[in-house]
Amino acid sequence: MRILVISDLPQFVTGGAEMQAMRLIEKWHEQGHEIICLGRRMGSSPVKTPSGAIETHCIHTFSALGRIGRVLTYTLSLSWLLLRLRHRVDVVYTRFLGEGAATVALLKRWGLLSTPLIATPANTGTGGDITFIRSIPMSNRLIRLLDKECDAINLIAEGMIAELKAEGFSGHNFTTIPNGIYVKPICIRKPSHILRCIAVGRLTPQKGYDVLLQALAHIRAHLSSYEFVIVGDGPERARLERMTEELGLSSQVLWLGELGAQRVLEELELAQLYILPSRYEGMSNAGLEAMERALPVILTCCGGLDCYIKQDMGWVVQPEDDGALAEVILTALNEHHELLRARGIHCRKVVEDLFDIEHTSRRYISLFEDLQRRLRSREVAV
Repeated sequence: MRILVISDLPQFVTGGAEMQAMRLIEKWHEQGHEIICLGRRMGSSPVKTPSGAIETHCIHTFSALGRIGRVLTYTLSLSWLLLRLRHRVDVVYTRFLGEGAATVALLKRWGLLSTPLIATPANTGTGGDITFIRSIPMSNRLIRLLDKECDAINLIAEGMIAELKAEGFSGHNFTTIPNGIYVKPICIRKPSHILRCIAVGRLTPQKGYDVLLQALAHIRAHLSSYEFVIVGDGPERARLERMTEELGLSSQVLWLGELGAQRVLEELELAQLYILPSRYEGMSNAGLEAMERALPVILTCCGGLDCYIKQDMGWVVQPEDDGALAEVILTALNEHHELLRARGIHCRKVVEDLFDIEHTSRRYISLFEDLQRRLRSREVAV
């Protein structure tokens, strides 16, 4: 299978969607498929993976011309690349239901491209893919175009189904392949006299760390023997660190900044509880990685990972409800360590059964092959 991926990669952009694209690319390449990757923030050299180098091309834009100029130059640059490469690919896979998917859809509508298009929205709620689409003039026409020309719209989170249908998507081409992660040998945690809680993610308003700090402030008197570690960096860091001091939480909350993948893994293995306080998500890669390390979870109801969390795995609260978040954090901290450990084991079992990248990557290949068969059948019929 020859797969053209439209997505930036974590070598150039830090983000969960980019990390997920890279995991799929690595797996597909390892399985013997040919990959070409196009991205707006792409370097000029091939990207190396454990199984070899991946061909990359940069989608050029000119921000100096304003938003309209950036969109036009992006569309022209990507169109030129797609038309130049169209005879070398069997399917086009886009991460996000945005400019990339729209450009491919336009070329298909105009009869310049027949390659099956699979688009994967990344986020639900405010700040998600639908918010981006609605910010574009004539967004209703764009929705109709994407609905017709996308051969599959893959939804990584159940909450996206109702959201996209409410905006005008028919659902006839929806598929539901979740994000995938690498499943490693299980870790054995050493007993600790300090219970360590951890959160991992970009320090942006989306991730809700200000809500977490407010929640911790409510129960500050009970936190003397607990430690809260936050891994990540971003534009909110200075404000959040000031907020930590103002709320009197400096002795409980530790900001580690951005860490490499191995260090993040080590920090997860030192923790006993994972907290995901996001305002909105798609399917949190960081949350999945914590569950894979057999951590019980506290997370917000965002229509993604929370749909898989049962009572014996963790706790789910509404976004931006610092009072409810404080209550479940205190409940978790007071729970016997063996019960927390059992919750973490149940979390890992769900990851092993549903989110192993080996399984999800092959589900995509099955989808691609099915779409290719349908295309050939249509061509024969004509």
